[in-house]
Amino acid sequence: MTIYEKALEFYNKGRFLQFEGSIGRTFVSDYLDSGIIKTIDEPGNKIVDGYGREIQLKKAVIDQDRIDYLWINEPEFMEEIEGGES
Repeated sequence: MTIYEKALEFYNKGRFLQFEGSIGRTFVSDYLDSGIIKTIDEPGNKIVDGYGREIQLKKAVIDQDRIDYLWINEPEFMEEIEGGES
């Protein structure tokens, strides 16, 4: 499983909303705000957040075009994202 598949699974399970503090914020910044994980306007999984609230996520996909773009234009960021991958 690639780092991007793991991130998509982390999103689909709502883990980024269940963890408090820097884990959730870092995930949003690294994967959602950057566009690596792209949400689409279709309903995804329903999850329970860290406060016990049920939330309907949007469906999400890995945006390979965005990954390619970031490797060309922001390689340091992408090296940080893939840092643990061999």
